[in-house]
Parts: sequence; C-alpha cells; structure tokens
Amino acid sequence: MRQASRWRAPMCFAVILGGSVMSLAARAQNLPKPAIPLEGPNVEVYMIRQNSSDCTNSNVNANDPSLIGGAAWVVRQSNGNTTVKVAITASPNTSYNFYLKCVKQLGTIVTQDEGEGSGLFEFATSAVGSVYGFDMYPNGAPPGNVFQSVQVKFQ
Repeated sequence: MRQASRWRAPMCFAVILGGSVMSLAARAQNLPKPAIPLEGPNVEVYMIRQNSSDCTNSNVNANDPSLIGGAAWVVRQSNGNTTVKVAITASPNTSYNFYLKCVKQLGTIVTQDEGEGSGLFEFATSAVGSVYGFDMYPNGAPPGNVFQSVQVKFQ
C-alpha cells in the first residue's frame, strides 16, 4: 500500500501536466495566422547578419548559412502597395527597427524571450525601384546585431 501512495502524487502531476500541455498546443493551433496576400509578383529574401551595406544591399548574400537570421516575403499588390512579412531569430527581448533601406522606417519587430519575432509591413511600390533592400537593427545598432536583406529584385 505504501508504495502505491508514494507513486500516486507524481502520476497525478504527470497526468495534469500532460493535459495542460495538450490544451496549450491545441489553443496555439487555433490562433489566427497573419496572412500575406499573394495576389501579385512575390519573392523571398533572407535577412543576413551583416553590419552595413549600400542602399540596395549589393554585397549581401546568403552564402554562409550561419549568418542567416530570418526571411522576408515580399509581395507587389495590384493596389500599388508592396507588402512584406518578416520572421527573424535574433537577440531575445529586443526591439528591432525595420527599414526600407535608405527610404524610411517601416516599423518595429519585437523579439520574444527566445529571440523569435515577426512583423507585417506595407509601403508604396513607387517608393522603390526594381532592386532594393531592407535592414533592421536595435537602437544604438551594436555590431553583430544588425541585419541586411539579400537584394529584392523584381524583373
């Protein structure tokens, strides 16, 4: 009898914990996912850990996979706007300013405790040419915590 009661508490805890985890997983699957409309030409570019580049990010590439910190999905909409969805893994609990390179700030991406963050932005397609780039960095732009996109090219 004594051995059975000694195992009862840990078993109850395991059952409750398992049920809680399954409940949280089910809730997470039901959260609405932000959709990016795909009604026009689109391209995916990587966000690369690189301290600087020119306005079109001409020297940014994804040749070293260890420098890839995320991706941006860019869609030219038929309404004259371009939508960009960004997903990154960077420094935890950090606010990154996200820029349409050499044009304007599009917004801020805030990372969570494990460094994941995302954002959805829009800008007038006429604000850029057929080749452009993005960059992002926290205030103060410490070296090693700056990201540049591979060039965005629409042909």
